[in-house]
Amino acid sequence: MSDQTITILVGVAMLTGLLGTVIPWFPDLLLIWGAALAYGLFVGWGTGGAVLFGLMTVLALAGLAAEVALTAAGARVGGASGWGIAAGVVLGLIGLVLFSPVGALVGLAFGLLAVEGYRHRNLREGARATAGALLGWTASFAAKFGLALAMVVLWGVWVAVG
Repeated sequence: MSDQTITILVGVAMLTGLLGTVIPWFPDLLLIWGAALAYGLFVGWGTGGAVLFGLMTVLALAGLAAEVALTAAGARVGGASGWGIAAGVVLGLIGLVLFSPVGALVGLAFGLLAVEGYRHRNLREGARATAGALLGWTASFAAKFGLALAMVVLWGVWVAVG
């Protein structure tokens, strides 16, 4: 496969990843990062490619951290306790492993609802904490979009510089 073909395929993957930041459960930052890694391995690192890839790695990690942090912050604003957030995270991870990304969101919501509903003896308070977490998770899309866009721009610089 020619370098030009690989560059086009990586570009398509980059745009797909960028789109994925605004569509739930669609590949996003990791797809962009993986496409950049493939570009480096197949086309070459060139002048500054390793540095740009390193920056892209930092941005991808920041995006993943932002998703977790904004979701937790939203839960806190909604009145969730540390235990509620912990239960949401644990059940979210179990849901992710067993049922894909949809399971992660359902697990998060159920964990928060159950713990906060029990803690307050009121499901309405549990629902408020869950709604806060979902609002924070939704806000994370904006952060991830900005970081993904920066990653795509860095890759564009990498391609242009060679």
